[in-house]
Amino acid sequence: MVEKETDRSQIKLEQILTAAQKRFGHYGLSKTAMNDIANDIGMSKASLYYYFKDKESIFIAVLEKEHIHFIEAMHKMIKTSVKAETMLIEYVSMRTAVLEKMMALGKFSYDGLLAFKPQISSLLQQFKKEETSLIYNILEFGVRNKEFSMDSIQEHATFFIDTLLSIRKAVIAEHAEGDTIEFSPRKYQKLKDQSNMFASIFIKGISA
Repeated sequence: MVEKETDRSQIKLEQILTAAQKRFGHYGLSKTAMNDIANDIGMSKASLYYYFKDKESIFIAVLEKEHIHFIEAMHKMIKTSVKAETMLIEYVSMRTAVLEKMMALGKFSYDGLLAFKPQISSLLQQFKKEETSLIYNILEFGVRNKEFSMDSIQEHATFFIDTLLSIRKAVIAEHAEGDTIEFSPRKYQKLKDQSNMFASIFIKGISA
């Protein structure tokens, strides 16, 4: 009986996150209300508060769900790849696509993003830690297969992630006052080009 109740709660949680993701994607965080999400799945607002204290908490859960899917996809890709270089290039491509999707969900203004960042700081640190570990595994694989050569795998993994984060931050910061931070094709291409350029230089620098 307890197991069935747990299953029902998990199903309801998935329904909430799916409905919220659609709402956020269409209207953004600021223009989405708890009532909207509750109505979309035929749930009372009071019942929705049983699962989440506010819409920001739901938004954070949606981001976390997207990141889990990304990490799972990366691990699946790693199992089927034969070259560490291919893994690094694919990581950059997939991570850029995920970032574009996450930013589109919020439809933040630049000031709005800065205001919301403290609420997700621990989540962003968690993402960084998981991705640094992922890159460490790829680099270690490359060293074992004699593709790469380096003194400290951990330092290189940290440098790789830190540099990509700096590139993303710089591109996101390009905005006009009051504009939403939507990834236009031009901005997305710039982020892609700069990230790929860095990955190419990085790979050349550690190639055995």
